[in-house]
Amino acid sequence: MLAACNATPPTTPLSIRELPIVPEHIQKNIVSQDNIQLLYEDDATYYLVYYSKGNVLASMEVGENRLIIHLNEGSEQRKEAQPYVFKISKSSEQNLIEVFINKQNTPIDRMTIL
Repeated sequence: MLAACNATPPTTPLSIRELPIVPEHIQKNIVSQDNIQLLYEDDATYYLVYYSKGNVLASMEVGENRLIIHLNEGSEQRKEAQPYVFKISKSSEQNLIEVFINKQNTPIDRMTIL
């Protein structure tokens, strides 16, 4: 007989990835006047929208109870800013999200609950 008395519930794997195709329910909630917008879907799923004139690469790290998102812009610039939409999967242990753009801590303009 097996017992799982000390078993911990599975945690959500942490990830961030750019969405090549943005779901309609996300598109209709994007506010184009905001530079950075965070959309909350559930405790484990968020979407980060960032408008940039350059190419953007995203990565993230975990620090105690916070999720740190790094957005790095390329030097090549377009005339018009375009939205980059990233899907974020996080665990419940991270209750604070910080965004750094090119290593500079940047405030989130808007938080939207879906």
